[in-house]
Amino acid sequence: MMLTARNIYIAAMAIGGLALGLASLRWPAVNDGPVPPLMSLLIISLAFDLVIMNRAAAGQAMPLQMSSRLIGFFAGGIIYLILRTTLAS
Repeated sequence: MMLTARNIYIAAMAIGGLALGLASLRWPAVNDGPVPPLMSLLIISLAFDLVIMNRAAAGQAMPLQMSSRLIGFFAGGIIYLILRTTLAS
């Protein structure tokens, strides 16, 4: 498997969903705080996307397609929700 921006992005979002799920189990305030956990995934996505856009503008990487963003976000969201529903009950 080749390391591309797409693969790194999807892995980062999956790890972000895992981290949010585990953090919400450890600290319940994560779910009740001012930023909902799934919105935190969008913040992770934005930070990663800004880096990729700068690298793409410099010609060092291919820009992310919208389908890659959707796959990454849904992967992180599903991992978060599965952790939350199975371990919180």
